Amino acid sequence: MRKIIVSEFITLDGVIEKPGELGWAFRFDRGDEGDAVKAEEVRTAGALLLGRTTYDGFAQAWPQQTGEFADKMNEMPKYVVSSTLENPEWDNTTVITLDDVAELKRQPGEDILVNGSGRLVQALAARDLVDEYRLMVYPIVLGGGQRLFAESAEEAALRLAEARPVGDDGIVLLTYRPRHRTATSADGTSIAYDRVGAGPAVILVQGAFSSRNDPIMTGIAEALASEYTVYNYDRRGRGDSGDTAPYAVQREIEDLTALIDAAGGTAMVFGGSSGGALALEAAAAGAPITKLAVFEPPYVTAPDRSLPSAEELAALAEQGRRGDAVELFLTKGAEMPPEAVEGMKAQPFWAHIESVAHTLAYEAAVVGAGPVPERLSAVSVPTLVLAGSASSDRMRDAAQAVTEQLSGAQLEWLEGQAHGQVDSASIGTAVGEFFSA
Repeated sequence: MRKIIVSEFITLDGVIEKPGELGWAFRFDRGDEGDAVKAEEVRTAGALLLGRTTYDGFAQAWPQQTGEFADKMNEMPKYVVSSTLENPEWDNTTVITLDDVAELKRQPGEDILVNGSGRLVQALAARDLVDEYRLMVYPIVLGGGQRLFAESAEEAALRLAEARPVGDDGIVLLTYRPRHRTATSADGTSIAYDRVGAGPAVILVQGAFSSRNDPIMTGIAEALASEYTVYNYDRRGRGDSGDTAPYAVQREIEDLTALIDAAGGTAMVFGGSSGGALALEAAAAGAPITKLAVFEPPYVTAPDRSLPSAEELAALAEQGRRGDAVELFLTKGAEMPPEAVEGMKAQPFWAHIESVAHTLAYEAAVVGAGPVPERLSAVSVPTLVLAGSASSDRMRDAAQAVTEQLSGAQLEWLEGQAHGQVDSASIGTAVGEFFSA
């Protein structure tokens, strides 16, 4: 996914209005270093994204200029968010709507640069479409003028990625990137989440060993972001979320409900693996879920098999035997051959796996030791059950059993997919089509 980078000249009191026309940016010397920053920014950009007012100013000025910088400005694709511009004359200009921007980010290519365009930046920020702010801060206070962020802007925390002076006249380049957001669960636990895209709310629930930064979860989020506002969160006890003892499945249902509240009070939900089992539990408990999709909740349907208990896994983690807890979960729970687990122990990612070993008891509590719980028959929302055609018999049987347990649920097979070896785009497409139906 391409990044949207907002680059602005800005005063100490946050004004970005007409730095050239009003002259305040020319009262200070940004030096060769400042010029190089702007040149590199344009050189590496794949497109310009502008509001109508800034576009009109650029379209009047840049076609008259020559040189490498001007050539890049004139040749690169320009996208103008406008409802009034009909026949743009600047070369390579396309008029789009605000709703088109999420899809523009998904297209292949270099990053998208935004200059000026104050109202557009505010609209992009409101939709969580800005990936980076590059602010060249000038040591001046104007006391009035259009500011980068409106007074009505929603609170959002940013992370400082870089800070350095440019030139010798007091100008500082600050680069910020969005931090994660947080929701507060019923027991006070802070639940971290990211929000991308625009449209109806969709919440993603991950399974064991995973977090909101897992490539599968971020890939699904990217696949859905052009049509939905996607909330991708860290379940309690992992990533940037908190954890409050004692654990109970009900606490995780409350976590998901807090995310739904943050999303506006209702949401569609996708859960993968044990995250799917959690989503099913939440729906059965009456959480305000409007549609539900799950991928292979890992229940056991064979009468001679059972999964490791939450008590077993919690005891190992509490004893400091985190590796043993992981090994038990993988061999007895995920049916992984012991020799494969031994091979994993030598890999760099093993330390991360051990770091979340305490949450394996949570997965066991959510899924249970045996078959699909009868209480899930209380799920009344439209439900899609996804399963991979290449998954094990256990996973395929569990998907079939879940479908039969839920009134009106539909089962869809994903060709060539398997538990733990899935293509996020394929899942995203299937989930998106079901949610939009």
